Amino acid sequence: MRVSSNTSYELGIAALNRQQATQVKNLEQISSGRRILTPSDNPAAHVRALEVSQADAGNTQYASNRQQAMAGFGMLESILGDVTNLLQNAQELAVYAGNGTLTGSGRSAIATELRGNLDELMGLANRTDGNGQYLFSGFQAATKPFADTGSGVQYFGDEGVRMVQVSASRQLGVNESGREVFERIPASGGGYQSMFKTLSDLIGILETPQTDAAGKAAFSTGLSAAQGNLSNALDNVLRVHASVGTRMKEVDTLNESGDDLTIQYAQQLSELRDVDYAKSISDLTQQQAYLEATQKAFLKIQGLSLFDYIR
Repeated sequence: MRVSSNTSYELGIAALNRQQATQVKNLEQISSGRRILTPSDNPAAHVRALEVSQADAGNTQYASNRQQAMAGFGMLESILGDVTNLLQNAQELAVYAGNGTLTGSGRSAIATELRGNLDELMGLANRTDGNGQYLFSGFQAATKPFADTGSGVQYFGDEGVRMVQVSASRQLGVNESGREVFERIPASGGGYQSMFKTLSDLIGILETPQTDAAGKAAFSTGLSAAQGNLSNALDNVLRVHASVGTRMKEVDTLNESGDDLTIQYAQQLSELRDVDYAKSISDLTQQQAYLEATQKAFLKIQGLSLFDYIR
């Protein structure tokens, strides 16, 4: 089969173009640091890289969620610590109030300090986070949870727990219901009693004059009940505090797992997309040699005349 000089020329130009295109693509890969410049370069690797990138983005979002959760837990832990200290102080005052040598003015002084504790407790129960959301109002984050209605402190939140997705398969509650922390506390006489009522009752007992034996007996009975209720309230706060601590430890563990996943995803993406510079530079050198050889062969062939072929 004869090959015309025009066809020979076209074939030579096509070979040069292929060599140049391969070399240009290799240069682009080296310049960008990416082996896959378009999906068609390696469809399977491109799809897998997208999957890994999406998983990595999800892992990054979970890490952000965990950071948010830890900030909330930190505030809860601080407040619960303050409530613990307040209740322990109230317990000490209740024990001291049982001193038989105390006068009415002494008991009144203790009642005054406990009123300060009660006001402080109300402030702690109505604390907000950095965004102005109430920590103990359940789902009603914009609603002030506790208020003194004149007939006692009432709760205006709900029992909702705000959940945050901290990993692909785990959610954690980042708040506590005010009812669970401050109200649902077993009472000495049965049922439940809030911390606010326990302190208010204790204040009332201390401010009631002991004019006779019946008054002294009522004081003793009331003081004993208050001490029991304060103990129950403290146990409840410590229980909630321990629960927060457990969640914080879980977040720490998830952070470690998340950091490991970040490294794994980075390695997988590098294997799928990144250029092997040593191989690419070697290929480029080889491609340059092929291109020069093709150019020389093309020029040599094009320089031959028909008579050169005949001879």
